[in-house]
Amino acid sequence: MSPRIIGASSLCVGLLLVAALVGMPVLSAAETAPAPRKIIPRGESYDLLYLSDVRPVVVRLYITFDGKSLQEGWNRFADTLFAKLDADKSGTVDGKELAHLQPILSLLAGQVNRIPTDRSSVTRPMNRAEFGEYLKKNDLGPVRLQSSINPQRFNRGGIRRMGSPTHEELDKVLLELLDTNKDGKISVAEFTAGIEILSKLDADENELITTEEILRRPQLPYFVQDFDGNMQEAPSPGVELIPLMRKGTDSNLAKRILIRYGPKPPGNQNPNQMRNGRFPQQVAQQTEPTVRRLSKKELKLSDAIFEALDQDGDDELDMEELSRFGQNAQPEIEIAIRLGKLAGGSKPAEVILDGNSPLKVFASPSGAEVAIEVPGVRLDFMSHSVYGGSPKPKLRATYLERFHELDRDANGYLDMNKVAGDQLFRDLFTLFDKDGDGKIFEKELLAVVDDLEEVASAAANGMVLIDLNEASRGLFGLIDADGDGKLSIPELRAMAKLVERYGSAKDGTLTPRDIPRRFEASLSLGISASQRTYAPQNPYMYGQNVPPRPQVGPMWFQKMDRNRDGYVSRREFLGTDEEFRKLDLNGDGLISVEEAEAAEKK
Repeated sequence: MSPRIIGASSLCVGLLLVAALVGMPVLSAAETAPAPRKIIPRGESYDLLYLSDVRPVVVRLYITFDGKSLQEGWNRFADTLFAKLDADKSGTVDGKELAHLQPILSLLAGQVNRIPTDRSSVTRPMNRAEFGEYLKKNDLGPVRLQSSINPQRFNRGGIRRMGSPTHEELDKVLLELLDTNKDGKISVAEFTAGIEILSKLDADENELITTEEILRRPQLPYFVQDFDGNMQEAPSPGVELIPLMRKGTDSNLAKRILIRYGPKPPGNQNPNQMRNGRFPQQVAQQTEPTVRRLSKKELKLSDAIFEALDQDGDDELDMEELSRFGQNAQPEIEIAIRLGKLAGGSKPAEVILDGNSPLKVFASPSGAEVAIEVPGVRLDFMSHSVYGGSPKPKLRATYLERFHELDRDANGYLDMNKVAGDQLFRDLFTLFDKDGDGKIFEKELLAVVDDLEEVASAAANGMVLIDLNEASRGLFGLIDADGDGKLSIPELRAMAKLVERYGSAKDGTLTPRDIPRRFEASLSLGISASQRTYAPQNPYMYGQNVPPRPQVGPMWFQKMDRNRDGYVSRREFLGTDEEFRKLDLNGDGLISVEEAEAAEKK
């Protein structure tokens, strides 16, 4: 052995002895000092389990509103709602008073039975603290998750509108239009030039580019069923977000993990795959797992999380161990989401702790969203403010519009015949019809809505809804940010930012292979998506009848916004150039709802 090696060995032994004597931790050559942890932002944490196709991922969110704890705002909501239900001011809510909760929630949400509550467990009057726990058990806590799971999407086949394009057709045409140098890539400059190129396709001059205008062919008003023997296999089911219980066990969660990551039963076939010249009439949804335990290879969890879950050390997780997932699995990813007003220098979304490979976690340069990527799938956590929405509820405007739509003969009232096709008004008829004469007048409607304004405002400032949607599987879907199947002026102007968000090449371009199957977890203030200015829609089925966005803003703004894209352009504006410039505060050539409302305040 050479003297140099002996010296190194002696030095290593010496360091180990010193470390042992002073109580220092001894690091092996493979271990490194942990990276410094970022300061955790102010606010409570909310843990979710993200079930991707690759593996489960534990995500922790820190959510604040106007720089304050979301819990503070939720406490005000619970206080306001409790006071509204406590009609006799006894300091408790009994079963009779609690019966008014469901109608109030339906009115606030704008939909019936989307927020069901269970009254069977209430056997005696509840005080304020007990009422708060009751709300949380019924998914009315500070953070709510839409209960629906994204359905399967199909590449081809099934029933579609005649002439409705696939995303492959749209991408091919868009690439031909935007890729002017024909190198198979779209640069920032080409996207910028594409604003004028696509705007020229606006045949009806309504400042909205439809798929019909892009493809230069109409969609016919009838539907057909495709029979294509070369149909592609359907993509895997959509991702799931599940609240993670940190106390007790959750057998339902264990079952869902076993179903998703375990082997599928033989009969669980693709319903869009033609077999023997026919499509299966129906495929039963898998409700029971085919196995009772999963290995590390099947779950693809990190060593640390798997070992924490594997209590008996047999290198497999059984039903009981999976039911304790919330107790033992620590978050791999931590994200700060800041809603409302931002302090100087802070961003709407920020990565606090990122995960290990194969997970990729990063915030966009603008800080508008944080993306979690696993191979082939991207999930963006984002504030709803990126869609131009407002947390302030607009119940009065929404219900007035709905009232006038149902009052088809314009006689000033609604009866049961007029509301027969509207489940919300039908179920809430007695709530609106205060005098019981079988008619709802506009005055009665507004009295009920205005009476709940305080509760609605408290919900809009103390509750966050996480709305999970499949955003796109094509270039058109990336550009069409609000998912209405049309490209507006703001969306065209934002095209160049797609290179920054999705481009993998170092030359500042976007290629077709960069476009992932993308999901969005959009965080918005309020009890329901109906309180938004407009909600993102799934754009995959182009040509579907997407309901128009409710018009908002001052009445002059609503009347001028003829294409209902949420902006008033110079073409739509009826005043002078000078008046337009005064209202267009940021000088982008469009008057937004916020700019219109700011003008009204002045």
